[in-house]
Amino acid sequence: MTTTPAHEEAAHQADQLVVRNQEEQYSIWPAGRDLPAGWEPTGFAGGEEACLAHIDQVWTDMRPKSLRDALAAARQDDAEPAGDPLRTDALDGPDLVTRLSAGDHRVELVLRPEPTPERLRRALEDRYVHLLFPGTEGGAELGIALTDRTELSGADLDAATGTVTLVGELTLDFTPVECVARLDLATRTGTCSLARR
Repeated sequence: MTTTPAHEEAAHQADQLVVRNQEEQYSIWPAGRDLPAGWEPTGFAGGEEACLAHIDQVWTDMRPKSLRDALAAARQDDAEPAGDPLRTDALDGPDLVTRLSAGDHRVELVLRPEPTPERLRRALEDRYVHLLFPGTEGGAELGIALTDRTELSGADLDAATGTVTLVGELTLDFTPVECVARLDLATRTGTCSLARR
């Protein structure tokens, strides 16, 4: 007997299972074959296209469950009181620029790959730094191009101590802004204000 595409399609109507692992990641698996360790059927079966369409509907967060749980725990541990005046995600505003342009916000100086005095000096020589705003949902990290108004006279860069005032510019959500950050180099933390340019 010869097969036609219609016969092949009918033969494959229920030849796949939608399966899920402990990390709540989805896949398809041939029906009738033993599942690999760690995978279980979800109860949905059909052709490949139907199974993939089902996965598109139910798998809305691609991050593994262990990562989602760890991030949720970290957010819970870092939860701050709602009355904190430096908390940026509690501010009303339609967009990130509006929220970050309202007052001072806590920031952390980000130095990669390690926060060493050498890396600090290199970032300042390159006139480009990254600041993390931990009070925003997800922790917005912004790259800042430093201007000549940056003030380093209160710092010992070799020891990474003292205070600095970093003044820079960036474009945030298509809006040019100026950033003024006052940082303690020993902790690499401080406050920052943004203003539309």
